[in-house]
Amino acid sequence: MENKDNFTFSVLNSAGWFLTIANIAGITQLPWHAILGYWLVLLLICLATAIIDPLVNKGGDKGGEK
Repeated sequence: MENKDNFTFSVLNSAGWFLTIANIAGITQLPWHAILGYWLVLLLICLATAIIDPLVNKGGDKGGEK
């Protein structure tokens, strides 16, 4: 599951950088507050994941060998 989360974050992060750079270059005409809102939502998703994940997986790895 961790790889899927990393892939999802990577895609969302790349989309954010594309929006930012495309707006600087004049390719898009988005208002800056919309791009800032995108980054803030991405930050909130990361914070929520960082807070909720240890609570859900508080038992840790219970079985198997590494």
